[in-house]
Amino acid sequence: MMPFEWFSRCIPCFGESESGDGLLVRENDAGLMVAIIDVLGHGPDAARLAREMEGYLDSCFDARIHDDLPQQLELMHDYFRGRLGAAVTLAFFNVQTRCFQGVGVGNTLMRKCGDDWISYFAQPGVVGEMIPTLNLFQGSFGNNERFLFTTDGIKENLDLRLCHYAQYRPLPQFASFLVEQFGKPHDDMTVMVLEYKV
Repeated sequence: MMPFEWFSRCIPCFGESESGDGLLVRENDAGLMVAIIDVLGHGPDAARLAREMEGYLDSCFDARIHDDLPQQLELMHDYFRGRLGAAVTLAFFNVQTRCFQGVGVGNTLMRKCGDDWISYFAQPGVVGEMIPTLNLFQGSFGNNERFLFTTDGIKENLDLRLCHYAQYRPLPQFASFLVEQFGKPHDDMTVMVLEYKV
């Protein structure tokens, strides 16, 4: 069993019944992969594409897509070319090395919490429309460290004075705090908090 705990909240745009955001968390013996997706727009068409993208990544996971995340995102881009398009961030946490790697396109965002928060911004572009030459971001993680994944339904500029207190709450409370304090009700909003626990 993997030494990770995670919790997510995904709330549709005001007036919609389903979300155009997507989230996938999968694990194997090597570690844990997280994918967060924000399809352009909202409503049923965006929600349908988000579910398709989740399914696509899920079907690829057993083929060890985490061995080359940029290549996987390029393949995903080609597969969904001509559709609505999406922002996507993929990250893999290796439990043997306690290092992570990630790649992103668009306005999805990964952060490492702690005394000094670190943001891992996605590159400009749209998966399915146009993407740049992809660059990995990477780092390490230790016991009880937390990571945060958000779509742009959560404001990019967080008040870290508030977050420094909230980040030590249980994961469901931390996620709910972020939605309540920094969520945009007129957009789909998704937040996922992840903790490494040994």
